[in-house]
Amino acid sequence: MQVARSDIEALASMIAREVGASIMEKSTPGRWLTIEEAMKYAKVKSRNTIRKWINNGYIYAHKRSGEWIVDRESIDDWFLSDKVC
Repeated sequence: MQVARSDIEALASMIAREVGASIMEKSTPGRWLTIEEAMKYAKVKSRNTIRKWINNGYIYAHKRSGEWIVDRESIDDWFLSDKVC
């Protein structure tokens, strides 16, 4: 049995899409992030930056079990707004 090159390419493309989707699903952070995860997500190097954004109301966070958790969607919303300097 001989398989056509176009069939192999179509199969390879389908596998690549499935693998890519699986990787994206596993790498997408949840909605609630620790301060450290929020720093990484927002690509900032300082906890103070995240805390300043929280204090200024740019992003939403609250304390859970004594630790701050940050709403990832509020980071996205703020970055997409025209308020970001």
